[in-house]
Amino acid sequence: MRFDCQTVIALGLLAAAMKHDTQHQHSTTTVHAFSLSSLPTSAVQSSNYIASRRTHTRLFDGLDEKIWDRTADYVDAIVEEKTAGLAEYDDEENRTARRRKRDIFKQALRDLASLSLVDYKWRSAVFKKNEADRMEEEMLARMMGEDVSYARPMDADSSRRGPLGNAEKSAVQWLTSVIEEEGKRARRIAESDGELIRPKDLSATDEAGPLSELERRAIQFLNEVSDSEVKRVQSGTIRPKDMAKRGPLGEAEARAVLALSKVVESEKFRMDQSRRRGGEAVRPIDVPGPLGEFERYVGDIIRSEKQRVKDREKNEGKLVRPKDASVVSGLGNVERRAVEDWEQLSKEEKERFSSFKRFLAERRPMEMDENSPLGVTEAFAVGLLRGPKLLGKVVGRVKELLNSEELEGDDRDIVQKSLPESKSDL
Repeated sequence: MRFDCQTVIALGLLAAAMKHDTQHQHSTTTVHAFSLSSLPTSAVQSSNYIASRRTHTRLFDGLDEKIWDRTADYVDAIVEEKTAGLAEYDDEENRTARRRKRDIFKQALRDLASLSLVDYKWRSAVFKKNEADRMEEEMLARMMGEDVSYARPMDADSSRRGPLGNAEKSAVQWLTSVIEEEGKRARRIAESDGELIRPKDLSATDEAGPLSELERRAIQFLNEVSDSEVKRVQSGTIRPKDMAKRGPLGEAEARAVLALSKVVESEKFRMDQSRRRGGEAVRPIDVPGPLGEFERYVGDIIRSEKQRVKDREKNEGKLVRPKDASVVSGLGNVERRAVEDWEQLSKEEKERFSSFKRFLAERRPMEMDENSPLGVTEAFAVGLLRGPKLLGKVVGRVKELLNSEELEGDDRDIVQKSLPESKSDL
């Protein structure tokens, strides 16, 4: 049973008061017997009464001090005992609460892992079924000597596959590896006691995948940075690049410092050349260095654009694109590569569109199973749509026959010779 501090203090005061009443019953009785009827009626009685009250007041003051001292000691002992018990009880409650929360977390983790495992099995079955169907179609097409129809860019032949097909194939392979890896991790979590299995904890031989490799690399990078920084602090080195064994930060700083030092050296050399020439301006392109290379690149673009304007004047005002300019520049090279990629992408999509039409034609419900609900519905809808077209053809043929004339002479002989013998006999 738990007691708060106020309850303990009240119990202590009550016990002390009961003890005080037992030991000093005579004094308390005299005090309690005081009433309005015992008030003094004369001066002598008044003085005696006042002296008696002062004596009783001093007596009770001394008794109150002793009672309060004993009560305070008693209450402190009770409070310390109860506080120690409450502390132990609170610690046990905290441990129980933490254990309960940990069990709830483990159970939730196992449930999530079980759901992930079910999802993995479903996705894996779908991927495997689609891949098996695709391989079967390719085999049958090769046996019949036909091209395989496809709808997705990645299903095209390697000789026809373009940028979209290669990108989709790489993305699907990566996603498949991730799904397989997460399925194995979910299985290990579901079979364990709710322990959290990180991707890096998977076996590197038969369970690891892209996520595991990515996490291992990230942790390795952070460990290298941490180790190099600890060694740098211990050795008293100020800059990371000055370490005997550089870490990632040291290598990055060294590369940045090297690039900046090249710029500084080229600028110093350019200023020295300008002083030697009597203050004549020396351009960055006239001295070796990164700024000179940049100026040369920009200068080529400017010269190419000026020449493109002249080429347009020679071409009767027709637009001359940067890739067609007589002076080659970086802008022309970029446009040339972009045009090549666009042409390859357009060719890939045109072939995919023609294959996609064959893909739909082969998988139409009325072609695959005409007695199915979808097949019957499609056949009825197609018949309704083709009816007006057929009627228009019939009307056109009738008009053509009405406007026709009888053949004469050589034309009739030619038509009769071209007719089958059975028709001529009739």
